[in-house]
Amino acid sequence: MKIRFDGNERRRAGQDSGLRVRYGPARRAAFRLRWYLILLLVASPVLYFLYSLISDQVSTEVPAMIWYPQHQLLARVPGFVDSVEVEPWDRVTQGDQVVALRSPELTSKLLQVEVDLVDLRQRVAHSRREQQSDLERRIGLLEVNLADLRDHEERLGRLIERGSANQGEWIPIRSERGRLEERLAELEGDLQSLPEVDSVATWPDTMQIRHAQLQSERAGLEQERALLVKEAELDGVITEQLIEPGQFVNVGTPLLRYSGTRLRIVAYIEPRHLERRIVPGREVTLILPDRTQRAAVVRDTFGAANRLPAELRTGIGDGQSAVPVIVEPEEALPEIWRVDRLPVRVKF
Repeated sequence: MKIRFDGNERRRAGQDSGLRVRYGPARRAAFRLRWYLILLLVASPVLYFLYSLISDQVSTEVPAMIWYPQHQLLARVPGFVDSVEVEPWDRVTQGDQVVALRSPELTSKLLQVEVDLVDLRQRVAHSRREQQSDLERRIGLLEVNLADLRDHEERLGRLIERGSANQGEWIPIRSERGRLEERLAELEGDLQSLPEVDSVATWPDTMQIRHAQLQSERAGLEQERALLVKEAELDGVITEQLIEPGQFVNVGTPLLRYSGTRLRIVAYIEPRHLERRIVPGREVTLILPDRTQRAAVVRDTFGAANRLPAELRTGIGDGQSAVPVIVEPEEALPEIWRVDRLPVRVKF
């Protein structure tokens, strides 16, 4: 058996043994496309690496998160919770009353101070009455003695004029009258300088010192009583109520937890980008969850690197460290996106 190869006959894609095959050209194109796809799949890692390298040099998109700083309202004095004026998710303004406490011990101390002040005033009044009565009695006696002495001096003066007495008898009487008048003036001065109940400056030194101590103690207790009424320290939203009415709290016990109205956007950037491209004042782009973009500015950077927060981890590269960078939008965000721990993106 002989096999003959005729090189003059060329095989055509559209013919088979002289018969026309309609799908021949299509199979030839599919055959080429299949090889192109295989080549593309083989080269795709290299192409992706080149694209990532070039894109990283031009711009980088990193994960970020909106943070509302959380604050705690702490008890400054011990006491029982009398009332809670707010509920979770209520908006509060700085200075609004949110919690009222009561302290029986503090109330008892204030009452005791008031009783001591009243008792001190009563002691001053009682002392004044006793001293006034004694001075008036002594003044009365002196006035009687002085009147008798003046009568005696007048009689002696008449006797001297008639020559029945001499000056030696009159001088001791006159000296005694002067001494009594001087003593009377002293007692009247003491009567005028008696302590007035409404004038603490006129009280005896020991009572003035005691009064100053009680006043100082009352002022300190009044300040503590003012701390029983807790007010919001910042504008914000109540996120958690940590106490219940009737509960006893001590100094430093958290009462409420609330978030401030000033949000922070923290972007997490690989350390290799910090020195090369991230500096305070750099303009970046904030990408919200609906892919809308807003202008923002880098406000601060931190050198302490750490892992991404759990909300931002995708399972790819979670072990890598990232440096938090504070980003501030140039315009206020819409209310719908002002959500604590909301994941966003930052492009720089």
